Amino acid sequence: MNEATLEKEQLDLLALSIPHFGAIGVEECKHYLRTENRGGISDAFRRGFVLPSAIIPSVAPFEAVGYPIGETDCLQWLGHMEKFAEKYFGVKVSIRDMFPIPEKLPWNKILPVFNPGLTHREMMNKAFNSRTQPYEYTDVMQYNGSCAMGTVLYLTERSLRPNEATMGMPPKFAKQLFTFAGHGTVPVNLCAYGIGTCLHHEVEKQYLDPETWTWFPENKLSGGYVAYGRYDPSNGEVGFDCSDSGCERGRFGFREAICLKPKT
Repeated sequence: MNEATLEKEQLDLLALSIPHFGAIGVEECKHYLRTENRGGISDAFRRGFVLPSAIIPSVAPFEAVGYPIGETDCLQWLGHMEKFAEKYFGVKVSIRDMFPIPEKLPWNKILPVFNPGLTHREMMNKAFNSRTQPYEYTDVMQYNGSCAMGTVLYLTERSLRPNEATMGMPPKFAKQLFTFAGHGTVPVNLCAYGIGTCLHHEVEKQYLDPETWTWFPENKLSGGYVAYGRYDPSNGEVGFDCSDSGCERGRFGFREAICLKPKT
């Protein structure tokens, strides 16, 4: 690619991007540029884009219902996640200071998943590390949402099985379930699942889904097939595969999660 072609592609991309600055916030962009805090531009820029398969939480904020956080094991497991992040991601973080942790949670057994902004490939290489490498029936970088999408924390139920109420539900109904039900939650995606199942194994020596499968409705191939993951005890491997969005299988389900962004 010569310099002229590169400059034209950059200008074309800029022309396509300009309408999104209104969604990001012009003043925010100016601040980053003027203070040369360029590391924050990418995160700010990403917030102006929505992938076709993304499931956006309802406008209403997450309702603090259920168990007071002191009656859950959330704080203990946040500590586990912090040690995991430092050991495998090389990131030293205080999750409790970085994110607005809710005062109440709908579950008393919590699996926190901290993603410092990993691509699917980085997650596979770092979270699984010296463990048996997961099996990819399709290259995990081929799915929507495979690129780094910024720092995020998921809080989900620490259960070997997906949410019981979603078992057997085809992934094509995920948007109705999460967007229109008003829960203010999202489904756990492929990257978060990989981190979560490795954290669970690190602490409790067992991967998620030894008898079930978890759908990742936000992670799709260009043909519409939806990704899912599980642990196969017969070969001792975590595996990622995909299937038709209308697939109804009794032991397949979603994992509901509270999705938190860093404090501003």
